[in-house]
Amino acid sequence: MTSAAPLKTRDRILAASLQLFNTQGERQVTTNHLAAAMGMSPGNLYYHFKNKDAIIIELFTRYAERMAAALTFPDVHPLTQADKANLFERVLTSLWDFRFLHRDMTHLLENAELSTQYRAFSLQVLAQLRELYRAQIAAGMIEADDSDIDTLAITIWITATNWVNFLHTTGLFIDDSLISDTSTGDITEAMLRRGILHVICLEAPYLRGEAKAGLAALKAYYGAVLASED
Repeated sequence: MTSAAPLKTRDRILAASLQLFNTQGERQVTTNHLAAAMGMSPGNLYYHFKNKDAIIIELFTRYAERMAAALTFPDVHPLTQADKANLFERVLTSLWDFRFLHRDMTHLLENAELSTQYRAFSLQVLAQLRELYRAQIAAGMIEADDSDIDTLAITIWITATNWVNFLHTTGLFIDDSLISDTSTGDITEAMLRRGILHVICLEAPYLRGEAKAGLAALKAYYGAVLASED
């Protein structure tokens, strides 16, 4: 069995940066911290990336590519509820793996280059979401007009991209009890996964056929994920 090739230095820097940004917050991590975590000199890090902004932009590019792929249904007809559940999981994984981006997005968008890229990315995502809903309409999974589709696409994207920030800034209350002190920045994947439940509830009035029939089970699954951490 052939072992995997070692990561190139540039990729190792990106991986270490992503891990530190996610766990400590981007504003708390300097290039000196990154160099120390890598066991290299700051000069060696600057050889690969001229500054921290360059690292963030590269990470954002990778995130945008992941999300574009996640928001693509398989080329099969008709679509099924399983296809949609798989899409939820792909989107969730992308949001979790790059969670620092949406948590710190307001600050990050002070960078003009990233701001331009993020606007283009958001427009692309909204276009993909509209196409996804049209595909579900064609499959009899949703009943909605163009106005409904626009509203769903925008509202769902706002919910998905602000969920991490919500967890960090307010704490998350479920069943009248605080499940975690998110002020420390220590959220879990299960807490992020809970956000999918809110997306499901936004879609609920429009569901038809198999999607409507499977709604209760889907809500129960995403509503119970936190219990698995106990």
